[in-house]
Amino acid sequence: MSHFFRCLLGLTGLFLGASAAFAQSTVGYGDWQMHLPTNHPLLLADAGNRLYVATENAFYFLDKSQNTTQVLSRRDGLNDVMVRALAYDSVTKQTVLGYNNANIDVLRPDGSVRNINDVLRKLGQGGIQAGDRPINRISIGNGKAYVSATFGVVVIDLAKLEITDTYSNIGPGGTTVSVYDAASTGGYLYLATSIGLMRGSLTANLLDYRSWTTSLPVPLNPNPNTPNYRLLAAYNGQVYAAIDGAGVYRYTATAWQSVPNTYAGQFRGMRSSSIGVLTIDDNAGVRRVDFDRNGTVAVVVPPPTSSYMQDALRARDGSYYVTNYGQGLQRVQAGTGQVIDSFVANGPGSSLAFSILADSHTNIVDVFTGGYGERYAPNYFRAGFYEYSGGQWSNYNPPKLPGETSPEPNLLSPVRGTRTPDGTLYVGANGGGLLEWKGPNQLRQFGQGLPSNSPLIGTFGFGNNRVEVTDVAATPEGKVWVVNRHLLPGSSGLFILDPATTTWQIIPWVPHLQELERIVLDNNGYAWASVSRKTDPSGTGPAIGIYAVDPATTNPNPPRLFTSGTGLPDNQIYELAKDRRGYIWAATIKGVAVFNDPSGPFLSTTGFTLPVVRRGEGTGFPALFSEAVRTLAVDGADRKWFGTDNGLWLFSPDADEALLHFTTANSPLPSNMIVDVKVNDKTGEVWVATQAGVVAFRGSATVTEGEPNCTAVFPNPVRPGFQGLVGITGLANNALVKITDVAGHLVYATTATGGAVTWNLTTPDGQRVRSGIYLVLSSDADGKNGCVSKVAVLSK
Repeated sequence: MSHFFRCLLGLTGLFLGASAAFAQSTVGYGDWQMHLPTNHPLLLADAGNRLYVATENAFYFLDKSQNTTQVLSRRDGLNDVMVRALAYDSVTKQTVLGYNNANIDVLRPDGSVRNINDVLRKLGQGGIQAGDRPINRISIGNGKAYVSATFGVVVIDLAKLEITDTYSNIGPGGTTVSVYDAASTGGYLYLATSIGLMRGSLTANLLDYRSWTTSLPVPLNPNPNTPNYRLLAAYNGQVYAAIDGAGVYRYTATAWQSVPNTYAGQFRGMRSSSIGVLTIDDNAGVRRVDFDRNGTVAVVVPPPTSSYMQDALRARDGSYYVTNYGQGLQRVQAGTGQVIDSFVANGPGSSLAFSILADSHTNIVDVFTGGYGERYAPNYFRAGFYEYSGGQWSNYNPPKLPGETSPEPNLLSPVRGTRTPDGTLYVGANGGGLLEWKGPNQLRQFGQGLPSNSPLIGTFGFGNNRVEVTDVAATPEGKVWVVNRHLLPGSSGLFILDPATTTWQIIPWVPHLQELERIVLDNNGYAWASVSRKTDPSGTGPAIGIYAVDPATTNPNPPRLFTSGTGLPDNQIYELAKDRRGYIWAATIKGVAVFNDPSGPFLSTTGFTLPVVRRGEGTGFPALFSEAVRTLAVDGADRKWFGTDNGLWLFSPDADEALLHFTTANSPLPSNMIVDVKVNDKTGEVWVATQAGVVAFRGSATVTEGEPNCTAVFPNPVRPGFQGLVGITGLANNALVKITDVAGHLVYATTATGGAVTWNLTTPDGQRVRSGIYLVLSSDADGKNGCVSKVAVLSK
């Protein structure tokens, strides 16, 4: 049974005429919440009461009657991410989605999703050669969906929900042509292609290239990146073509004829409507193209709300829904162009996500958008960072479009962050130096000689054009460790900033201390810093390992280097983390390792060890020994989360048993490429940055700070029909928990994972509990810090 219309993730309430965004709904324990950007809409499909919207990174629908939006994802039955083509069939009441990778979904009127992955599978098998975005557009006609692609046309029978034909060799002599759009009317199929406008009879064998004729051929040696013919639409038995740099043409009798007064340098969209053909272009915005009784062109449109409109369609009341790339989805009054409604779904500014900071003290999550390649080549992004607090996203990013302003600095490639105990955010930028951030217009920047006492060094000693700060870490006293990667041997790249006095401590240089990348602080105040995986400018030098550094200014322990000779599975390190016991964990290109020797890092006899799986999958082997572990995090129960190129793993505290493995096949993860993972200890949420955006998993492990407060029960009361987990947080860490009915009969007993417990509402024999009040009794391991909570379970 499909779960397409289950309680959807990312619910955002949008009220009539409101442009302010509202918080996303809280999800239950063991469930997912999507945090994909919806602020750059591209395509529309009108499905009656629902208006489907495809954005750069997300897909959602607007409920017209409620003026609310709901983001749809794998969690809701979709089979992929990044919708690149979209069309609705009013006859079968089905919506067809074409994804970036050529996968296809059909949303059926009963709420189910039918996946048609034939093209995707052929691409994966090398059967069809295409680029990264093979699907261009989808059009509907004759009960068929015509999928225009870089290799031809795929025809889907919308009644049988299967591919019936693929026209892939229809160019001269049977060559392959790129098809940008298709339209069907009058017994013919029309195509806008890389070689011109093509036409074939639906009664002919369209698999044969000789069944096709070509009109208005493109100039010799066309640029494939800027095709002239990209858009078609059928209206009133005729076909219209939008030709960049020329205008709109209409097929009459046996030839294409130009429609006067329709010139545009670039057409962004074209669709038929009840009043004619609508075009969206860079010249006049939205235009209606048709012929009145006198045979003249009628152009009756709303004035452009923005030069960044991507798509538009006419509503039943005569208004227009417009995808405004800079301002979101809008409803515009015909004639005046006045914006009636703005639908702004709250979310991060983009899908860019290089790292995450989940700070439990402030309960704020930050996502940093910069980054660098495997061998540290910068990406030069200036997309800022995004902050999630109180269910709302705030986007601190520089202007992207003319006319936009912001008080934030235009940082080059912000990559990682940390917060000091007072809540101040410090951001390391791979090219932009160090940023101290207390909020908009409350900031300081540090670079080479900025301010004058800053010890930071440009990558090649060239000043502030490129100052790489690859990691930062805050001490309990409020000082900030700064990793400044550069390529000047003899000069240190590891510093400690005292924000109160704006003074710096420089860690004395030893070989490769200018080539560090990641850092973590242990319980003794020592720093553990990984050396860049490739250390010389050519990117071919050997990997080095991990340094342990003593920051004492008097008689410090000399820095000690750990390598594969002292227990690491490989010297290529991706991340370092400290667990609840103070152990140091390293994520490497060949699995993970842990340093747990109580003698400390500076004795020559100590080293890292490899955790060996003792139970379940992989028994007898080091944990994830065959995987490149890109990232790791520790939750409130001291369990380990590992991010790989093949999904997200949860392991036991000693990494000797795999507890969960999430992939795109069994979870809403938008990609198996895990970029970063971090845990908010206050809420138990596991934040995951993937190659395609950010999601959060509501985990069951939290950390209680201060006196236990066991009144946080969610949901409470438990409504009839609820099938999820009840969560109780604020318990003493690792508390002993018993759940009883009001008569004192034991229902459930367990030990908290950190400061939280989840309960599936069943008794020890697996039966669901009856309606009533249940008591949650808890205490720490010594029988102290006891408390009692109540849970109300309701039945029909």
